[in-house]
Amino acid sequence: MEQLHELLVDSLRDIYDAEKQLVKALPKVAKALSSDELKNSFNTHLEVTKNHVARVEQCFEVLGEKAKGKPCKAMKGLVEEAQEHLQEHEKGELRDQMLVAAAQKVEHYEIAAYGTVRAIAKSLGNKEAMNLLQETLREEEGQDKELTGIAIRLQRDLGRAKPDMEAAQTRSRAAGGRSSSNGRGSSRAKSAASNGAARSASTRKSSSKRTAGGNGHSAGSRVLTDHGEIQEWAEDRGAHPSCVRGTGGRGDMGVLRLDFPGYTGEDKLEPIEWQEFFEKFDERGLALLVQDKTSRGQKSNFNKLVSRETAQAARGSRSRASGR
Repeated sequence: MEQLHELLVDSLRDIYDAEKQLVKALPKVAKALSSDELKNSFNTHLEVTKNHVARVEQCFEVLGEKAKGKPCKAMKGLVEEAQEHLQEHEKGELRDQMLVAAAQKVEHYEIAAYGTVRAIAKSLGNKEAMNLLQETLREEEGQDKELTGIAIRLQRDLGRAKPDMEAAQTRSRAAGGRSSSNGRGSSRAKSAASNGAARSASTRKSSSKRTAGGNGHSAGSRVLTDHGEIQEWAEDRGAHPSCVRGTGGRGDMGVLRLDFPGYTGEDKLEPIEWQEFFEKFDERGLALLVQDKTSRGQKSNFNKLVSRETAQAARGSRSRASGR
């Protein structure tokens, strides 16, 4: 027990220094961001981090130890890596992507660190210290989830920006070519562009009809297996991972479900962590069939867990039907 106490104190000193390093580093990193959403997230987490410092000091007090830090080399390395991104990249979308990745590395380190000290405090039977550490651990996990959602949105924005840029360059080159051509060439180009636009619109309309009628659930159904996309879709609708009570046993949590606010059978569901949800999700080879909007254009909560084999077979069927 004495050795465990020493280990807990030593680990807390490491975390104490790590949190103080972050308090110094976050303002500089936030200032270098171009995304307002990401900047607000960093600034908000700065205030949360200051509370984490105070909470660690409370833990020292509970343990009857002096609050002092021990140089955390791991956090120093993570902060230096983020500072390298500031020097190597201009302010913009790419730098934002690099910094959100660096921030998640920090969160993952802190989640591991707080998870460890919480477990030690539990082994020592010190509930007060354990509860303080659990509260911080929950906040670090929440920040990591928030950063994941922001990263996904940034990636999508960056993906949309590239085709737009390429299209602008193409139009610029085409405009230069038209200025040097004769009137007949210009008329032919306009006619071709008009016909091409008409064919493109027709193709999009046909594709939209196939998407709406391709299954019996609703317009815009799609199959998700990516963890980030599933979590973003669910949390955008206020849903949380859960399992059905009484369906598990012998270490198995049972049937997985997404729990939506106001669900009439909420007393039958038990909340679980996303990590637990996705471990079973992958272990059982599942996929999530979702609908983004209803036929009236409203946000839809429709979802169904199916096997990946079933999802792949359905995709193949729709592809063959589309080919015919």
